[in-house]
Amino acid sequence: MIPGQDLTIKFAIRALKRRPWLVAGPLFFGVMGGLLYSRSQPSLYRSDAVVQVVPQRIPDTYVQSTVTARVEDRLSSIAQQVLSRTQLESVILEFDLYPDERRRFPMEDVFELMTERVNVAPLEGSTRGRQQAVDAFRISFDYERPEVARDVAARLAGFFIDQNVKERGSQADQTSAFLESQLADARSRLEAQEKKLETFRERNSGRLPTQTQTNMQAIQNTQMALQAMVESLARDRDRKLMLERLYTDAAADSPVVAPATGPVPSPAPAATDQASVLPGAPPRQRLEAARAALAQMEVRLSQKHPDVIRTKRLIDDLERQVATEEAQRPLSPDAASERPASQEELRRRDRLREMRAEIESLDRQIAFKESEESRLRNEIGAYQARLEAVPGIESEWIALTRDYDTLQDTYKQLLAKSENSKMAASLEQRQIGEQFRILDPPRVPVKPYSPNRMKINLLGTLAGLGLGLLLIGLAEYRDTTMRTESDLMGAMDLPVLGLLPYVQTEADGRRLRIRRRFLAAGVLGVAIATGTAFWVLELWKYVV
Repeated sequence: MIPGQDLTIKFAIRALKRRPWLVAGPLFFGVMGGLLYSRSQPSLYRSDAVVQVVPQRIPDTYVQSTVTARVEDRLSSIAQQVLSRTQLESVILEFDLYPDERRRFPMEDVFELMTERVNVAPLEGSTRGRQQAVDAFRISFDYERPEVARDVAARLAGFFIDQNVKERGSQADQTSAFLESQLADARSRLEAQEKKLETFRERNSGRLPTQTQTNMQAIQNTQMALQAMVESLARDRDRKLMLERLYTDAAADSPVVAPATGPVPSPAPAATDQASVLPGAPPRQRLEAARAALAQMEVRLSQKHPDVIRTKRLIDDLERQVATEEAQRPLSPDAASERPASQEELRRRDRLREMRAEIESLDRQIAFKESEESRLRNEIGAYQARLEAVPGIESEWIALTRDYDTLQDTYKQLLAKSENSKMAASLEQRQIGEQFRILDPPRVPVKPYSPNRMKINLLGTLAGLGLGLLLIGLAEYRDTTMRTESDLMGAMDLPVLGLLPYVQTEADGRRLRIRRRFLAAGVLGVAIATGTAFWVLELWKYVV
């Protein structure tokens, strides 16, 4: 290249006119090479199936699924299982894929070729939160025969669906079995803790912290009963003192005191209201009145009521008294001739007997009430002892109840989770949980997916053209011939004094014409050959 020469468009055009064969040759070989390469590559037809992720049909608020893994993670796991060597080898043998390759190469290489032609790609769907959720994914397979590509894609989609059902069902069953084992263990620990609590309650009955309020209420009620008993005992003692004084005075005023045949108690005032209205009446008449009073009491009182018991005791005493009087009646003339006692004396004697019987009844009541008072005081002491023992066992009770409450809460939570897992497993068995469904089944492809012959041919053409231009540039770089006035002035930097024109001879003209004819014929031949080869190969490839 001449120093100082400018690289302009005119310079490039002149260089291209001077050496057109440097472009025509590489361009021809580039086009032919692209055609031959694209023709040598087998046509691969792609068939794909779109599998939709159908969500659980029952809302999660009713039944919560135990399969909590994201669809993307489960899809990756299922893809690894479906695209495993064992699975793909069965597909290769079932559909008789790659027969030539299986004869020439080991099965490992055929498996690698199979995995390269299987593509699993998720389709981004609706937005859930801040992440894109996979609502569907595409399974595609490339093969030379379109029908086989369709069948293999359908089989792979079926593998995905079946594997998803098995994996979800297995995971739901494993979760349910695990929760069942945990629930059984929690139940055994809860029952053991209940045994400890039962033993502790039996050993410390009445002294538990939960019974503190009950014990305090019992102390209060017992104190009230004790106070009422003390007041009643004081009244009975006062009544007894008064009766003893009256009895002593009456006995001192009586000239004759009848021999006592036994204590004859009289009815208590509260129990024998009807019998006490006849203080001077004979014993038989009083007996009838006491029986009538007993009949009235039995209508409104129970058999264990103190008034009923005292009335029955009074009736027994009156019956004995009547029997004694009948036995003491004079049976002989000598006895009948004795002077009977006066009516006043008889009344005095009856009065003394009644007073004596009432005193004895009061003695029995006082003794009974004193024993009741002692019992009530002992009962109050027992309740107080229980209250005093509460702080000593409270810490152990708190520890036992805390562990029991914790185990009970754990058991309730495990029971709820176990029931939910059983329902989730039932959903998976009935296939109404989340599942895969073929949304777009695979079809027989019409046109090949690979190779892109137009692209290969275009790349070959561009490569040949680029190589030709590179050769022209290299030739011009090494050419130092000065052909114009500008070339000379740029190289020598001297003024031109004169120009001698080129005188073309007849031989030069003849050589130039021959060269042009050969160049035109070569260019035309390359163009025809290139066009013919291109159209023949392309039409043959697409039609056949």
